Amino acid sequence: MEIRRWLLQFLALLTMTTALLLNPSASTSSSISTVDDLPTLLSFKSLITKDPLGALSSWTINSSSNGSTHGFCSWTGVKCSRTHLGSVMAPRLQGLSLSGTVSPFLGNLSRLRVLDLSNNKLEGQIPPSLGNCFALRRLNLSMNSLSGAIPPAMGNLSKLLAMGISINNISGTIPLSFADLATVTVLSITSNSVHGQIPPWLGNLTALKRLSMAENMMSGHVPPTLSKLINLQYLTLAVNNLQGLTPPVLFNMSSLEYLNFGSNQLSGSLPQDIGSMLPNLTVFSVFYNKFEGQIPASLSNISGLELIVLHGNRFRGQIPSNIGQNGCLIAFAVGDNELQATESRDWDFLTSLANCSRLFSVGLQLNNLSGILPNSISNLSQKLETLKAGGNQIAGHIPTGIGRYYQLTMLAFEENLFTGTIPSDIGKLSNLKALSLSQNRCHGEIPSSIGNISQLSLLTLSANNLEGSIPATFGNLTELISLDLSLNLLSGQIPEEMMSISSLAVFLNLSNNLLDGPISPHVGQLINLVEMDFSSNKLSGAIPNTLGSCVELQFLYLQGNLLHGNIPKELMALRGLEELDLSNNNLSGPVPEFLEGFQLLKKLNLSFNHLSGPVPDKEIFSNASAISLTSNGMLCGGPVFFHFPTCPYPAPDKPARHKLIHILVFTVAGAFILLCVSIAIRCYIRKSRGDARQGQENSPEMFQRISYAELHSATDSFSAENLVGRGSFGSVYNGTFGSGAHLITAAVKVLDVRRQGATRSFISECNALKRIRHRKLIKVITVCDSLDHSGSQFMALVLEFIPNGSLDKWLHPSTEGEFLTPNLMQRLNIALDVAEALEYLHHHIDPPIVHLSGPRFQVTSI
Repeated sequence: MEIRRWLLQFLALLTMTTALLLNPSASTSSSISTVDDLPTLLSFKSLITKDPLGALSSWTINSSSNGSTHGFCSWTGVKCSRTHLGSVMAPRLQGLSLSGTVSPFLGNLSRLRVLDLSNNKLEGQIPPSLGNCFALRRLNLSMNSLSGAIPPAMGNLSKLLAMGISINNISGTIPLSFADLATVTVLSITSNSVHGQIPPWLGNLTALKRLSMAENMMSGHVPPTLSKLINLQYLTLAVNNLQGLTPPVLFNMSSLEYLNFGSNQLSGSLPQDIGSMLPNLTVFSVFYNKFEGQIPASLSNISGLELIVLHGNRFRGQIPSNIGQNGCLIAFAVGDNELQATESRDWDFLTSLANCSRLFSVGLQLNNLSGILPNSISNLSQKLETLKAGGNQIAGHIPTGIGRYYQLTMLAFEENLFTGTIPSDIGKLSNLKALSLSQNRCHGEIPSSIGNISQLSLLTLSANNLEGSIPATFGNLTELISLDLSLNLLSGQIPEEMMSISSLAVFLNLSNNLLDGPISPHVGQLINLVEMDFSSNKLSGAIPNTLGSCVELQFLYLQGNLLHGNIPKELMALRGLEELDLSNNNLSGPVPEFLEGFQLLKKLNLSFNHLSGPVPDKEIFSNASAISLTSNGMLCGGPVFFHFPTCPYPAPDKPARHKLIHILVFTVAGAFILLCVSIAIRCYIRKSRGDARQGQENSPEMFQRISYAELHSATDSFSAENLVGRGSFGSVYNGTFGSGAHLITAAVKVLDVRRQGATRSFISECNALKRIRHRKLIKVITVCDSLDHSGSQFMALVLEFIPNGSLDKWLHPSTEGEFLTPNLMQRLNIALDVAEALEYLHHHIDPPIVHLSGPRFQVTSI
């Protein structure tokens, strides 16, 4: 490439020299510089590889003749000197989408005053020869793809007033030679990869008015010598690796109008009198640092202050009550700190902010703000576009006046203690793009008016107590890309209208609700969706074949429902799946072989279904930690770690007639053996005392699985009044299920998943209880393996409720008269009943079950 570049330059110079020799009249004593500058411009053009706008189409030798020796002065972007004819003063070629490299021959333009090549697609290094343009006043190479280090020769530009090389790929350090740029007023190297420390000698460039070094890799401390820049108005060092205490003298630079130290590791506190030290400040930004202490109340004394950006620090205490008294604020961001509001007067700052008629952004998120959100939140500027208060402990109702902010684009109140219903006037926020109210205590139905917010792209209402059906008006949200309604009490069917939101591309989460009915075949219209979670509901029917049209799916969760039928073969189109969970349903048929071909699949859970047939043994099926097939009916084969029986494949070399004979023999023999076994079992049952009954009606797989939301409602939010007792691995509550004539009471054993071994205990109990059939042992009704309203793992067993209390209280009553003490004969009967139950567990279950102390297995005899 270098040889080609120099060859093109040589040919350009050779062409120009030949033209001059063939036309001697073009060389006159009054225009010697024409011989120098024209070849330079041609060499620049020769290194431009793409000119999509045709900006350099006029740069030809023919168009420069026209009877004039300096016709190139009329070329696009070229400005020549009026006093020195033919001398180029300013090539202004910004924003022309030019590709290529910068010609080193530009250093030959001895009278160059301005060079502006910004906002193009130029590559390569900055030519060191530009340091020869001693007359250069302004240099702008910003917004290109230039690389390499800053040439030290640039320090020779003693008359330079402004240098801009921002938004490139420049690396290296700031050359020491820049210390000689005594006249420079603007130095901008933002958005590069310049590293090293900020040179202390920058403080000697006292003519500087604008110093921009943001978004680089600068490290070390901020030198206090910067305070010597008495004319500095604009200073940004944001997004670097600066650390240590911020020199207090920097806050004495009274000329500063713009100060941005954001996204570093600077520490210390802000001077409480900063308002008098920086009286001209309009922008004050120190976001994402380690500043601490209180927010200075004197900031409100800066009459022209428009932006206060302090989020992501360690500021504590109350927000100054008069912070908005100047009326000029347009953005106030103090989120992600340790600010407090415990009393109603601590919220007075909202009244102060109401004075700011141009306020468009308020960020209060991730602090320690508590108490009732005052109605003054509804009195802010109607130009408000962003309102964030999530991650606090704010209580009370969401103010209805929020609906007056017609220009609001983001409303984030998640992770608080809000109660009451969601105001319907939120539907008036026609410009809203993001609404987040998750992890609160809101109840009631979802307002159908939310469906009127046609520009909404993010909607999160998860982890509340919302009930009723999902509004069909959600089908109007044609811009929606992410929807989360999980962990609520929503019921009814999933609206078909919602399945037509083809814009959904990121997230659709309806898990942990009470939704029922089939999944609409229209689900296939969600062709852009990446993650779908319908788990832990009561969805029934078959998995729609049309789901195979959602080819962008990477995560599919349908576990914990009542789905039945085969896993549709159309799912083989979902080649991008990374996680697939269909567990805890009633699915049947074979394990799909096409799952072997899913190269990206990292997690597969098909457990607790009724799948049968051979198990594949390649790809994910060979990874024991990535797949679960437990508790399926008739699986065989597969890798050895599954411990499935060998599949009864016929020998491949037998003739067809022999195969038919073998099949007939085995069928007849099997039927005869099965008949004999059935007769023997019936005889044994009749002979025995009937202690071990066969009823399949008590099998956990035969009952409808239950969700966390149902248990939460049945136990009155697991209240202390419903607590029956505590065991080694959890607590037992009584719960009321159903209504009217179908009202029943059951015992809900909630496992403490934080306790070591709790998960193993849950699995053990499930495996044990599903095999127990005895009249002296309580019956298991169903199980719940889900997430609670905080998103944490939740495990529970629902058991038959024994209304007469525990055996322990009958034998050892705590208060006189609480229970009638059994007599000797009653005690003997109890002992016999216990012995029968234990004998059944020890000798009539394969494998035997050893009963431990605790409420795991309770006898029913009382």
